[in-house]
Amino acid sequence: MTDNKYERYILRDVKKPWPSFGPMNSDFLGGNPEFMKGIEGARPNFALYYVVRSGMFAEPPHSHYADEYLMFLGTDPHDMKNLGATVEIAFGEEWEKAEFSTSAMVYFPKGLQHCPIHVKKMDRPFLFGHFWPMGEDPVLVPAD
Repeated sequence: MTDNKYERYILRDVKKPWPSFGPMNSDFLGGNPEFMKGIEGARPNFALYYVVRSGMFAEPPHSHYADEYLMFLGTDPHDMKNLGATVEIAFGEEWEKAEFSTSAMVYFPKGLQHCPIHVKKMDRPFLFGHFWPMGEDPVLVPAD
């Protein structure tokens, strides 16, 4: 610990990554409100990991009681805009699909049903993350 008055805003003791959900992704770093208590005043919930192969994400269609952001980030340092994969996401009860192959941030207002997420084509791994800025637990509200 230094004498820097802003040191309290840095969480240096990042816990061991959580195990992956399956062969589609790497182990992941994540933080929930309990984890983030190490940073004074922080409340977000997040996870970040590499998607390493194509396929369907395991989560069924659902919504949340809070806003959620998903991040799809390319890993080529010379072309970060290129995701290196083609991803399809379904929105709403009608499962309207959107597809992209560039790095993207996707916003789901609270209550908006989303998923499945399908990595249709994979040229190289990319970073995927979710983020709840207000720190609500990631409670899934199953689709009817």
